[in-house]
Amino acid sequence: MSDAPVEHVSAPAEPPLRPSRSLSVGFLAMLPLLCAYEIAVASTPDASRNTSELLLGLALRPLGEDATRGRWVLLGAGALIAFLVAKWRRVNVLAGVSRVVLEGLLAACVLGPLMVIGVHACSDLVTAFPVAASSSAPGPTLADSALAFGAGAWEELAFRVGLYSFVYWLAMRLAGSFGASEVGARLAGDVVGLSLSSLAFAAAHFEGVLAFLGKGGRPFDPALFAWFTLGGALLGLLFRWRGPGVAAWTHGLYNVALWVGIDPSVIW
Repeated sequence: MSDAPVEHVSAPAEPPLRPSRSLSVGFLAMLPLLCAYEIAVASTPDASRNTSELLLGLALRPLGEDATRGRWVLLGAGALIAFLVAKWRRVNVLAGVSRVVLEGLLAACVLGPLMVIGVHACSDLVTAFPVAASSSAPGPTLADSALAFGAGAWEELAFRVGLYSFVYWLAMRLAGSFGASEVGARLAGDVVGLSLSSLAFAAAHFEGVLAFLGKGGRPFDPALFAWFTLGGALLGLLFRWRGPGVAAWTHGLYNVALWVGIDPSVIW
């Protein structure tokens, strides 16, 4: 029998998260959306700002008139940190961001048909978002479109990166404390995180929440609430599957399509 020492081969390390799915590359990919939003707000002082941006900006209210500058500083710092993290991980930032944008464009083309299918499958509960505008009404301006585009990034930061991730972590820890397996705890985190973030996303589109921020809004409509919840769920699944950057670009492009009057129900 050989006395040669036995070499212990360690198991291969788990593959790292794909760059296009990471938060660092995702945030860098969101910068065009966020910049478009900031330019629109700066050029149109009376513009209707996004609910998520206002919610996240509550922490900056003590700055008073400097709150806008504070938001710019935070966005700039976030971009710098994201870039440094990506370079530290030896990620090709340009390739990663390009992939995010391409995937977002493709997913935006798919989101419309999926929403239509969902509306028709649950026609007793869900109504489609009204996109038809009066022929005499003026069309959306470039600033309006930029606001709708950038809103996708702010809402993904608030409801998917923020709320979904926090609820996922909390539910996973809670399930684990009750003896759930790792797989079971992760599943519980996803189910609870997706559900609550989708419901919160839908609620943020109605006057009950908007009034809290000093904004007007549409009155509550259960069927339209279900439509927003369906959209939030699809974006949540996309966020979990492809990352925050793809979800933000999909959301922003879909917002612009609806804003300019492109009705996805024409495919039905």
